[in-house]
Amino acid sequence: MIKFDFDGKVALVTGASRGIGKAICHALLESNCKVIGTYASNDDAANECREAFNIYGNRFILVKSDVSCRQQAAELFTQADLHFNQKIQLLINNAGILQQGDFNQLSDEQWDNTFAVNLKGPFILSQELLRRTESGAAIVNISSVGGQTGGNKAPDYAATKAALISLTRSVARLGAEKNVRSNAVAPGWIKTEIFNEQQLETLQQQAEAVIPLKRMGTPDEVANSVLFLLSDAASYITGHCINTNGGMYFG
Repeated sequence: MIKFDFDGKVALVTGASRGIGKAICHALLESNCKVIGTYASNDDAANECREAFNIYGNRFILVKSDVSCRQQAAELFTQADLHFNQKIQLLINNAGILQQGDFNQLSDEQWDNTFAVNLKGPFILSQELLRRTESGAAIVNISSVGGQTGGNKAPDYAATKAALISLTRSVARLGAEKNVRSNAVAPGWIKTEIFNEQQLETLQQQAEAVIPLKRMGTPDEVANSVLFLLSDAASYITGHCINTNGGMYFG
C-alpha cells in the first residue's frame, strides 16, 4: 500500500463493506483519514467490516443507505457533520450493481435499477458535495473497463460506467470554480470476494491470455489509484480517468 496522509480530512465512501470499497476505506484509514462508509443491504458483510475496522475507533462509521435516494444521501452529510464535527471533503462513488445476462431478456426494471445505483447515486452525491463546499474537495468515481469497451454480458452496467466517466468530466468543469477536482478510476478484472475459488482460477487463466500484465488486479491496487487522485500529489489533475487494468485497455 502506498502511503498518503489525509489527516484532518473526512471521506465518504459508498459501497464500503467489501471488495474495492472496503480496500479504499482501509487505505484511507491507514492514511489518517476519517471515513463514513455506506452499504446497501448485506448486514453480515457490514458487521464484518465494522469488526475489521474497529481498531480505528471513531474514525470510521458504516451506514446503511440507498445512494440513489436524495433524502438518504443528504443525511450522510449531516451524519458526518455530527459524528466528526467536520464536513466531507473527499467523495468516492464506488457503490455499484452488476447483473450479467441475456440482453434480450434485460427488463426495464433491471435497467432502471442499475442506472439508479451506478449513475444517479454519484450524480446526487456529487451535487450534494458541491452545494456544501465553499472551497476545496475531491471526487473519485469508480468506473470500469466495461464502460470503455462496452459489455455484451452486462450492457446496462457498461452503459452506466461509460456515462459515469462523462459525469466525472462534467463535474470537473462545474466544480473547478470551487477548486473541487473530479476524476475517475476504471478497474479491469479485480480479485474480490464476489468470485469463488473456481471462478478466480478460470479468470486468471483468461487474464494470462488477454491482459498484457497477465494477471488480475487487487482491490489494494485500485485503492492506490484512488488515493493518488484524492491526494495533493494530483492537485493539478481533474477530469481524468486512470485505467487500473493491467493494460487491458489503453484509451
